[in-house]
Amino acid sequence: MEFNNGFENYRLPDVNPKNDKKSLGKMVKRYRRKMFMSFVAVALVAALAGGALGAGIVKYADTGNTQVVNRYLPLSSDNNNFNLITNIVKAVSPSVVGIDTYISGYGAYGYGGNSYVEEGSGSGIIIDSEGHIVTNDHVVEGASKITVNLSDGRKFPAQLVGKDSRTDLAVLKINATNLTPAKLGDSSKLEVGELAVAIGNPLGDSFAGTATAGIISGLNRNLQSDYGPVNLIQTDAAINPGNSGGPLVNSVGEVIGITSIKLTSTGGSSSGDPFGLFQSQSVPLEGMGFAIPINEAKPIIEELIRKGYVERPVIGVSVQQITQQQANQYNIPVGLYIAQVQQGSGADAAGLQAGDIITAVDGTNVTTFNQLENILNNHKIGDVISVTVWRNGQTLTVNVKLSGSNGQ
Repeated sequence: MEFNNGFENYRLPDVNPKNDKKSLGKMVKRYRRKMFMSFVAVALVAALAGGALGAGIVKYADTGNTQVVNRYLPLSSDNNNFNLITNIVKAVSPSVVGIDTYISGYGAYGYGGNSYVEEGSGSGIIIDSEGHIVTNDHVVEGASKITVNLSDGRKFPAQLVGKDSRTDLAVLKINATNLTPAKLGDSSKLEVGELAVAIGNPLGDSFAGTATAGIISGLNRNLQSDYGPVNLIQTDAAINPGNSGGPLVNSVGEVIGITSIKLTSTGGSSSGDPFGLFQSQSVPLEGMGFAIPINEAKPIIEELIRKGYVERPVIGVSVQQITQQQANQYNIPVGLYIAQVQQGSGADAAGLQAGDIITAVDGTNVTTFNQLENILNNHKIGDVISVTVWRNGQTLTVNVKLSGSNGQ
């Protein structure tokens, strides 16, 4: 007779039970002891691996004759995470709001007094006791009236403090008391595989306070927007229209991201994605949600509260990208064609002209708008940069003092 316990095979000697019952009993006991020791060895190996790697945590609770296995991530210091997600939702939900937006209308059926027509909905996060709420710019874009719905049922009109299309962030303010601000975390400490919980109002007030859970699927995802590449957190926690502007939180209930978009399939349509920020995909996608890292959002939020807009360093020109095909066709260099120079800007003072083609900035070749933006993002307002341009067959380099964008 042969048994296999996962480590080695044990063979019981052939015996006659009628003639050697005592020997058989001793043999069985010895076998059971070996099996028990092997089980202990397996348990120790698993425990050591779990302690070293911190993954695949399994907690056993002995309830009489039944063994209940509870799996959870991550492992806290007190090993008491049976209600982890429930506790996260309870702690964060009072800080999550619903946002309804309206556009101006003119009475019912085309006549009568001024009125408002509901345009859309989204989510937001209370960030301080003064009533400031952060959400996405595309949630409130074009709104004539904004209403904020708190988790306790109260509703307040909201004032738009400021917004920034480039980062898709906006700040609202309501006059309310007894608010519960969310705790903001540190997105630089995130690791792929961590627990992620999204809370918001998908499809509006009917599904207010919806919570979905998943993991951090990826970090530093650079996706293309109308303003160039943006850095986002990827998660497989379900995100749907109406979740926009809501929080993505970690295992201790800290906001580590602001949910913004979801990549999905729209049958190859050329229309925008459901959140209005990125182009739709031509193939079916599942579990591809993205959030703005809170560390990148914090300085934008603070500047919006102070100024109402985000000021960035600019040269003071409007440009169009020249492709290699266009360069070959017109016998001009690849670069950025200056279509217009802003009067009074650094470019104007440096003598740049419409028709010039920017080929390099600070000694680095520039052929796309994104490359120019990346260089400017490493400078401050007031810095002086060198700009190389092609003009009527000649190349010249000028120094340009960067001015502020004034929220543009």
